[in-house]
Amino acid sequence: MKTFSLCQNINSSEKFGIDDIGELSNNKDLYFCYVVDGHGGCKNSEILVKYFHSYILSLEDEFHRLNNTQQEIEFFFEQLIRQFYVQHRGSLRPAAMSVLMVIFSPTHIYSANLGDCRLGFISEAQQIHWITYPHNAAMSLNTDTDPTVIEMNLKNYVIDNPVTKSFNTKKLKSLSFKKFDINTNVRYFLASDGFWMLPDNDARAIIYNKNLSGFSFFIDDISVHVISFI
Repeated sequence: MKTFSLCQNINSSEKFGIDDIGELSNNKDLYFCYVVDGHGGCKNSEILVKYFHSYILSLEDEFHRLNNTQQEIEFFFEQLIRQFYVQHRGSLRPAAMSVLMVIFSPTHIYSANLGDCRLGFISEAQQIHWITYPHNAAMSLNTDTDPTVIEMNLKNYVIDNPVTKSFNTKKLKSLSFKKFDINTNVRYFLASDGFWMLPDNDARAIIYNKNLSGFSFFIDDISVHVISFI
């Protein structure tokens, strides 16, 4: 397994949230990684994101002991987010963030998410495919089942930004889980909306070139964590 991360945050006096990326790799059978996107309009969201990063690092021993079963992995996700919520319940208001957590086993991928960070992959034909969908207004109003049309609507919808199911310090919402067989011939990636809203050609260039230096037109924070087996 090969991994790399790219993260760039915009500095603005009117913006509170930031993107962040992290991982735990001290389990012989499992690999854990995440992307978070602090809500830019919510005071204290940047602090919440930084607390989450520190909290994940505190779970190294627990992750080291985690067994490779669907039941235990989903319980790990649930307990992780619940315990973090309990630690900060009622504090840092307003504060909210989108979070996507993924665990790779030798044969399967398990994801858990709240908000609009997404998991996707690039096929051998260099086509981008998205596995998870965002919890936002554009998706909740979408009725199309054609993936191409769905992605076009998500990237162009005028109210795509409002997030309808994020992590916040006021009320804990249920994680969305997904499990699927791993394909070692593709590159997987976790991304914030600053990345998946980009045109596919730009997203491909960023992943294959492994840098953001050639792009100066970002209007949002951007983060992407790439996992490949080739």
